[in-house]
Amino acid sequence: MSVFSFKRVLCILGVSAVLAVAGSAAWAQEQVSCPPFGTLIDLVKQPYALCAGAETVNFDEITYAKCKLKFGNSLSAGQNYPFPADHPLFNAIPREGNIATVNKGRPGLKGYVVSTYSPPAGAISPRKELALYTCNSGGSYAQCDGGLCFGSTTGTTSSLWGKVGKGEIICSCPVVTTDTSFQVFGPGQCPTTQEAYDRVCAKNATAKNNGAILYIGSPTTGPETFAACLGQPVTFNHCDRPAN
Repeated sequence: MSVFSFKRVLCILGVSAVLAVAGSAAWAQEQVSCPPFGTLIDLVKQPYALCAGAETVNFDEITYAKCKLKFGNSLSAGQNYPFPADHPLFNAIPREGNIATVNKGRPGLKGYVVSTYSPPAGAISPRKELALYTCNSGGSYAQCDGGLCFGSTTGTTSSLWGKVGKGEIICSCPVVTTDTSFQVFGPGQCPTTQEAYDRVCAKNATAKNNGAILYIGSPTTGPETFAACLGQPVTFNHCDRPAN
């Protein structure tokens, strides 16, 4: 997530000071070498939001995903950040943090949690609730790693995302529009036409399209590589673009 998007999400939701309550020590974390994606962070035995496999709705250039509240090990980019030394808001907390520091928001007390990654079970199940789509011609997707998710949304209803159940939480994720190949988790029932497949890849949508439904993705090979780096190697269900 870009610095601009990160700050914007905080301001939109009225929590510009939310990071100040993170506390003085990060939860358990391990650095994991995950080529070709560099060094990632394994967040060990802690709550997280699993957004992979969810749909998102775009509003004012930010997408919002209804994600699952989980507990266990998950993977994320480090998202390191410094605090300005002369800012009075941050006098009482450490000058630096990362994804694990931010993830101490206690969602059960209407705080927040971070969206990180583990393999979504629906994309592995023989029932094929989800599948991995490869968008070789580009398009748009929601990049939810590191997205902030707010416990106050659990158990509520919105005109944007509908009812949010007890085990669910709404996460904010920036939009990525690219001409290069990427993968998204989409419906398990594979499309029978190129047009329908391209809709899953949001081929004609950008952040400017309010109300657009975008799926959550990453660069091609990312989902299975990240699962292996987490120590949970899997083979996902796949949907291929129809030939005609």
